[in-house]
Amino acid sequence: MSTTAPKRLANLWDDAKAASMSEPERLVYRSNLLGSDKRVTNYGGGNTSSKIFQKDPLTGQDVEVLWVKGSGGDSASIKLDGFSTLYMDKLRALKGLYRGLDYEDEMVGYLPHATFNLNPRAASIDTPLHAYVNRPFVDHMHPDAIIAIAASENSKELTKQIFGDTIGWLPRKKPGFELGLWLGKFCEENPSAKGLILESHGLFTRATRPRNATKPPSASSIRPSSGSSSRPKARPFSVAKPSNPFLPLTAAPLPPS
Repeated sequence: MSTTAPKRLANLWDDAKAASMSEPERLVYRSNLLGSDKRVTNYGGGNTSSKIFQKDPLTGQDVEVLWVKGSGGDSASIKLDGFSTLYMDKLRALKGLYRGLDYEDEMVGYLPHATFNLNPRAASIDTPLHAYVNRPFVDHMHPDAIIAIAASENSKELTKQIFGDTIGWLPRKKPGFELGLWLGKFCEENPSAKGLILESHGLFTRATRPRNATKPPSASSIRPSSGSSSRPKARPFSVAKPSNPFLPLTAAPLPPS
């Protein structure tokens, strides 16, 4: 049996190439790099975003705009027209309209009202998952190695043992406005975390520089927890079950981590 360690995923970001790009072009570049390796995400899967300051076509003032992968499309081949653009101040204002989990689906209908510059690209249901993360660059991918952790019965334990406090964990929850609030709350309460694993789903990472958002969790951080002499062991092929009843954040705090 071979004992050769598998090669780590290379960070293919090229600073020299990216230096001549606009911020939206760097988002396309980042998305194409991540989407081109099927070990990072499956075909069409995952989504990326950047929060960019641009001039409002009506007022001429600089406003914060969320560029986020729109509905449909493939990260490996996406172009500028594949991204939705939305006013961040309007997306933040949606929190005041949210009536709780029973009314979550109605929030999708508000997204077109936040459109920036008459962009026809429809915003996806994952938009709040990017909007409420307090970093300008956010990537959501489905790496094979992370799915092996996320889909394990003991995924919370594994995440903690492998990544410590670098990568957090949240229980299973369908994409939507509520999960966006959960992500935002986690990021506010864990400022040093580089991202988190969503149970039975995938990986979110955040960064203040676009090249850092493309970096996978470092293999050097994979270690047994303190006091343990062995690698953590997954209990695979389990059907993940919600760890707690899902109550709206307006009525209850985040489930215990």
